[in-house]
Amino acid sequence: MPFAMNRIISIGLIAWMGCIGLSRSAYAQQPAARSDSVKIIYIIHADSLIGIQKKDSDITKLMGHVMLQQGNTLFSCDSAYKNNTINVVDAYGHIHINQADSVHAYGDYLHYLGNEKLATLSGHVRLQDAQMTLYTETLTYDLNKHVAQYQQGGRLVSQQTTLTSQSATYYTDLHQAFFQHRVKLKDPQYTLSTDTLVYHTDTHTAYFVAPTVIHLQDSATVIHTRDGYYNTDLGEAMFASRSVISDSSQMTTADSLFYVREKGIGMAKGNVIWRDTSRKVTVVAGYAETHDQTHTLLATQQPVLIYEMKNDTLYTAADTLFSGIIPRTDAMLHHADSAQQDSSEIRYFSAFHHVRIYSDSLQAVADSMYYSFADSTFRFYIQPVVWIGDYQLSGDSIYLSTQNQQAKELQLIENAIIVNQIGKGMFNQVKGRTIYGYFHDNHLDWMHVNGNAESIYYVQDDTGAFIGINKVSCGVIDIYFRDQKVYRVAFRDEPSGSMSPIKNANLQEYFLRNFSWQIDRRPHSREELLPASHPVWNFLQVYKNMP
Repeated sequence: MPFAMNRIISIGLIAWMGCIGLSRSAYAQQPAARSDSVKIIYIIHADSLIGIQKKDSDITKLMGHVMLQQGNTLFSCDSAYKNNTINVVDAYGHIHINQADSVHAYGDYLHYLGNEKLATLSGHVRLQDAQMTLYTETLTYDLNKHVAQYQQGGRLVSQQTTLTSQSATYYTDLHQAFFQHRVKLKDPQYTLSTDTLVYHTDTHTAYFVAPTVIHLQDSATVIHTRDGYYNTDLGEAMFASRSVISDSSQMTTADSLFYVREKGIGMAKGNVIWRDTSRKVTVVAGYAETHDQTHTLLATQQPVLIYEMKNDTLYTAADTLFSGIIPRTDAMLHHADSAQQDSSEIRYFSAFHHVRIYSDSLQAVADSMYYSFADSTFRFYIQPVVWIGDYQLSGDSIYLSTQNQQAKELQLIENAIIVNQIGKGMFNQVKGRTIYGYFHDNHLDWMHVNGNAESIYYVQDDTGAFIGINKVSCGVIDIYFRDQKVYRVAFRDEPSGSMSPIKNANLQEYFLRNFSWQIDRRPHSREELLPASHPVWNFLQVYKNMP
């Protein structure tokens, strides 16, 4: 009986010493672990425990409602093996790691290195803090550095945002997650896919560091970026490095793009390209601003409007370009190109101050310009001048109508005058209250001068020598063109006139009222509108063929 009693007392003593992590064997083989109290894993509770002595290790087997503690971290599980020699715990069933009541980790199995404070969890793993919950099958968590990692797929849920990836690293102190390989993000505002993404769970901000495709919810808008961020809480976004925003009909790119959801304002800065792909209209500028509610576009800093017509391209430069949407009821009052009949939105463009236009077939200047897709007409105001071939056309206002992306009709309204220089100091001139010009294949076919029509025409013989000056006034003059040259002029409604010999004629007397030769204002190339060295021309080559 004394022998049996002594054996029971001995086993109880070993068990008690194992509970506080100070078995005689552990003390003898690992003094360093005892001297470093931060590394000691204390046994707080177990329904039962057994001390297992091996040749090179001292193990405590814990079963039933196990609870361990190391510093400010609590470990609970169904059962565990605690290797006191190497300070390692293997735990099973209903694992819960509670680090300072701020980070919680759960799983089916835990392998924990006490000296390194490194936990490896597997089986239905969940890591949770105040900002997010992370789900995976295998997770390593460094309790010392506060860093969690998975390599075999997982997902992070933060409020209404869900991120999935093949691998990820989460910094619990910084509330920052670094996702890699097949990254997907789903949010009520947008979804995205990429290969690498940084996400801050406290601010709910995604940072883009690799090629990324973003789809905005409830719209056809797609964003291609590799550099920038999006804050879901604030609804603010920034995209850099020539990111592209596009939908079924429009595309925008720039050195940097900004968006403020609350105000519905988008801003583009640096080599901006905005393209209406359905209408083949492009705006390039140094700065542009869009408003969601009004569907407007404001472009400044050397803006240029580019309109691709059937056989030509029209470039319009101004100090400021503005575009908006015409109400559908107003738009239906005007005749529109057939291509625009089914459009739910009819867009217009306005250009303000120092307007200059260049195309192969037509050039123009004015103080302001208005173009609407409702009637496909350019309207030029305040000292407008248009050049077509060798002819200068001017009036108080000028309208240029197009059809099927070709010039159709030209109107010079009030004080209309056409001038053609044929020699030094010699100008053919036609003037009237209103002049109408009609086009065929984008070239002038004939013109109708109406109201107090006057003309001055230098007459040449068969050799081309000037022999006289013909001055005529009448009610109507019709001018017909062939190969972009005048080949016939018809004077109608009581014409009267005189022919003066060219010899000894004072050419200064042969100018109609309001005559003004303004050749110095005429643009000669698109590069005059925006320098040839400007990088936007290179960008256009890349983006103009985008669908």
